[in-house]
Amino acid sequence: MMKRYLLLGLAILCLGGVFRFGGITQHWVAGLQGTQDRPIQLRIWDWWTPARNEEIGAYFEEVERIFEERNPDIDLVYQFVPFFNYVQKLSTALVGDAPPDLFQSSVYWAEGLFHRGMLRTLDDLLVENRSAPPAERITRDAFVPSAWRHNNSSSGKVFGIPQMFESQCLMWNLDLVEAVARQDEEIRDLFVRRADGSVDYDRMRFDAVRDWDHFLRITKKLTTYHADGSIDQAGFVINAYGGGMGMFSPWVAANGGRFQDADGTRAMFASANGIGAMEFMAKVYWEEGICPPFRREISDVDLFQEGRVACMVSGTWAGIDIVRNTIGWKHFAQTGFPPGPLGSGQSTVTWANMLVISQRCPNVEAAWRYLQFVCSLEGALLRLKHLHYNSPRKDLYDTPQWQQTLAEYPFQSNVEALCLVGKKLRHTEIIATDHKANPILETVLLRYPDIKAGLGPYTSVESALKEAAQQVDNVFQRYNGHVAQWRIKAGEGL
Repeated sequence: MMKRYLLLGLAILCLGGVFRFGGITQHWVAGLQGTQDRPIQLRIWDWWTPARNEEIGAYFEEVERIFEERNPDIDLVYQFVPFFNYVQKLSTALVGDAPPDLFQSSVYWAEGLFHRGMLRTLDDLLVENRSAPPAERITRDAFVPSAWRHNNSSSGKVFGIPQMFESQCLMWNLDLVEAVARQDEEIRDLFVRRADGSVDYDRMRFDAVRDWDHFLRITKKLTTYHADGSIDQAGFVINAYGGGMGMFSPWVAANGGRFQDADGTRAMFASANGIGAMEFMAKVYWEEGICPPFRREISDVDLFQEGRVACMVSGTWAGIDIVRNTIGWKHFAQTGFPPGPLGSGQSTVTWANMLVISQRCPNVEAAWRYLQFVCSLEGALLRLKHLHYNSPRKDLYDTPQWQQTLAEYPFQSNVEALCLVGKKLRHTEIIATDHKANPILETVLLRYPDIKAGLGPYTSVESALKEAAQQVDNVFQRYNGHVAQWRIKAGEGL
């Protein structure tokens, strides 16, 4: 009988742990554990799920413990929703009976949710926060300028506070790069030099790659071939399937261009900057002999982690995932995209996902307390401690904890610089514009030789990009028509 009770007790504890991080209300679990009720239950949505890894679970546990100790009137109730289902479920929840009080929002959706009237503006709450101590301040001056670009409207209204700070980057497999650098001075010059002049093979210089011609020379040296001429080890990888704007945008930025205008009314990538970037990408694959064949079933990161590719397009968020996937491999580096013929200086695209408060939140004051805590320096240090993520906050980069992170994860050494030079990521109806533009961009990459020979579905790369831009402009036109109607309905006029 005692054994049966013991097993029942263990089962209840395990079930409580599942519910705690499974989107089930924590109030029920707290009742099992004998804790006191709290008058305010704050509902928080996120796509970071503890089911993904233990570090995320530990992060949320410590955030909850510290916050609830300081706020005994608030019970945090987390619900975790997969990223690819997030916006659909969120859009439904925000007009339903039980919307979240606040949630993490991607820049993919933030502007659209705000225009639909689903997010609360935060300007009135920020006024009081201006007098907070610097480490607790979450006003614009506390953040890196390039982080405070997706969380406010063209009218200046603030609807989110930056939480994550990310950029696209070139990811380099330093095992492969170092092997060539030992015998090649040009490749060796990509690495940082220590104070004594010796080469630091754990770190690449942020501006290591000077321009597109230099990039091609380097990646050719990092490519090896079988006896029949087929590629053994690729210098670079371009995936035509699903790549689309994700890979195209940073090359456009490096060539001095951008995806859209600031107001989201016009596509701008069919310019000379964009045409040059698409021509470069297509030629890299078809003419330079440094890329593996296109394969739907093999991802870029798989090839990279297996040591079959020296360089790929990735993002600053991906480094920690690679360490986890490879059970501890850290010998890779992140750099910006070198300038193209029409560009100047290293570049990329940058964004900052944010915490937002829903328009129908009944507990605004409690939600604001949570938002201030998570977006403070203390909150940033908790993410650094558990998840090893950088931050949109300026003050994080002056902390000893950040220096310790750089020592433990050298591939993070260029993250701050990457985020500083990045141009604003496209921000208007990203999912819809991807749906229209990506098939055309993929067709250009897959059919480039035919297009060049006058036998393809488009007469030129320029005509293909103009078609893609027109499709995107149609999305913008429809969307902005809806925005105008929403504003009239809300009594804002035009």
